[in-house]
Amino acid sequence: MQISQKDSGNYPYNLPILTNLEKLEFTKPVTILVGENGTGKSTLLEGIAASSGSILIGGTAYEESELSRELKTKLKLVWSIKTKKGFYFRANDFTNFISRLKEVKRDSRKMIEEIKESGRNRREVMPYARTLYDLERLYGEGLEVRSHGESFLDLFQARLQPNGLYLLDEPEAPLSPIKQLTLISIMKEMVDENCQFIIATHSPILMAFPEAEILLIEDGVIRKADYDELEHVKITKDFLNEPERFLKHL
Repeated sequence: MQISQKDSGNYPYNLPILTNLEKLEFTKPVTILVGENGTGKSTLLEGIAASSGSILIGGTAYEESELSRELKTKLKLVWSIKTKKGFYFRANDFTNFISRLKEVKRDSRKMIEEIKESGRNRREVMPYARTLYDLERLYGEGLEVRSHGESFLDLFQARLQPNGLYLLDEPEAPLSPIKQLTLISIMKEMVDENCQFIIATHSPILMAFPEAEILLIEDGVIRKADYDELEHVKITKDFLNEPERFLKHL
C-alpha cells in the first residue's frame, strides 16, 4: 500500500495500520482480524470491499463513501482466483435492509390491491406478485417477523454461494452466543464450497473458528497470533471465572 507524503497526515492514512502496511496475504479460508477499537480493522475491511467491488449482504450495490473511494486508489488486490460472488456485511446495513424489505412488501401488496380495485388489466399485477413470490422463496415468511438473530442467519444463508468472498465486520452484533455457534457451523459448510471469509470481530467465540488464521492489529502492526494469547480471550475467561473481581470496584 503506497501512501504519499501529502496523504500521510490525513485520516485514514494517519492510522498506524495503514502507514505501516505494505503487503498483507490471506492464506487461509478464514481470516480473523482482531484489535481494539480504533486500530483500523473496519477501515481495512472497507478498503478491501471497495477494491474488490463487493455488494452489501442484502444484494444491493455498495455505495462507496469518500473513505472507501480513497482507499481503493491505494490498495491493490492480487487474486489467486478472482470471484465476483460474495458480499460485505456491516451491522447497520442489515438493519436498514430489513426495513427496506418490509417497505417493498408493503408497497407491492398495496399496488396489487389498487390494480384489482381499479379494474385495470390484471397483467399489471404480475411484477408486484413476482416480487412477493421471490422474497418468499428466498426468505420464507419474512425476515422482518423473526428475531434479529434468526433473520440475520436466514439472510446470510440465502445469500451464500460457493466460491464467494465474504467480508464481515462484527457479524456477532445481532447474534446471541448460541447463534454465533450456528454462524460458525454455516461458515464451515461454505468453506467446503471454496468460500473465503475475512472477519473483523470482538467475539472470542468467532475467534475460535477451527484452523482460522488470526491477525492481531496492535501498535499499528499486523501480526499472526494464537487464540490463547488474545486479550479478548484472556479477559473473557478471567471475567467468567471471577466476575466479582472485575465488578467490585465499578
